[in-house]
Amino acid sequence: MTAPALEAWQPELREVIATTRSFTLRSEIVGGAFAVWVTVPPGYGAGDAALPVLYVADGNTQLAITAPTGSLMMMHETSPIRPFIQVTIGYLGDDARNFLKVRNRDLVPPGEPFPHQMAAHLRPRVERGTLSEEQYAAILADLSHSAGDRFLAFIERELHPRIAERWRVDADDVGLFGYSYGGLFAMYVFATASPLFTVIGASSPGILSAQSEVFRRYDRRIAEGDSTLPPRLHLTINDSETSSEFALYRDLSHNYLALVDRIRRTPLPGLRATAEVIRGETHGTGIVDAYRSFVRSCYTVRGHDPRTELAWPVEPHPN
Repeated sequence: MTAPALEAWQPELREVIATTRSFTLRSEIVGGAFAVWVTVPPGYGAGDAALPVLYVADGNTQLAITAPTGSLMMMHETSPIRPFIQVTIGYLGDDARNFLKVRNRDLVPPGEPFPHQMAAHLRPRVERGTLSEEQYAAILADLSHSAGDRFLAFIERELHPRIAERWRVDADDVGLFGYSYGGLFAMYVFATASPLFTVIGASSPGILSAQSEVFRRYDRRIAEGDSTLPPRLHLTINDSETSSEFALYRDLSHNYLALVDRIRRTPLPGLRATAEVIRGETHGTGIVDAYRSFVRSCYTVRGHDPRTELAWPVEPHPN
């Protein structure tokens, strides 16, 4: 008996993730095009209430991980999650094939000190043949010409208005989640006091310098007595990063702890912050648990949060 032949299948995205639609948007501010995936919560078509919207960076790697995870969490009966619309941002074409390079342009703050650890960290990939000399040079070049401010302006002024026009978005409940360099971008957005976001999650944020723009801008807000109500903030790090064999991740964890210490010692007025250490995961594998930690901490229906002991409400530092 002959086994049936396998037939090639190129499904539409909606056949794989039924609640997700995709479109492309060219940014005049950034000077490039983006792929955008919008995932609505289960039962979205049955109501007319405005919903929170959550922007997620690094869509080419994180769409398939975070969007279905969020939808499943919303259907969990014993720990209900407030429904939200997720907007995942990534790249297409050549930019998608070279996303490790292009994300450096968009997720790293302007003026961020050059991460020499990154150059050393990526060099073995060239030796193994998984990264060409040209790709290696291009990645480092974009780190020298980072433009996270333009990517932020793209979200605020070009993307969000389009999302708000087409989907039922609560203008007072806008979130941002980022991991690694996405977490660095999230903390840059937090430190710059973007008026758009009310909830921010920064997981294993790629702060690789004690002179990071994140620290500089945060310290300036404190020095100037900025009383702007900051977004709700949730931070995570993976336990293995603190003792990793790679210096890059040890430096990241050192600066993460410096960030937590700053927030504890000199909090912005009105800041609500939580943090969690992700157990048993590495920088490369921690994204799923980091995303779940953020969603549980910031979108759980009030009164049903099983992790309230993790919260560390920040109190003003005594003068």
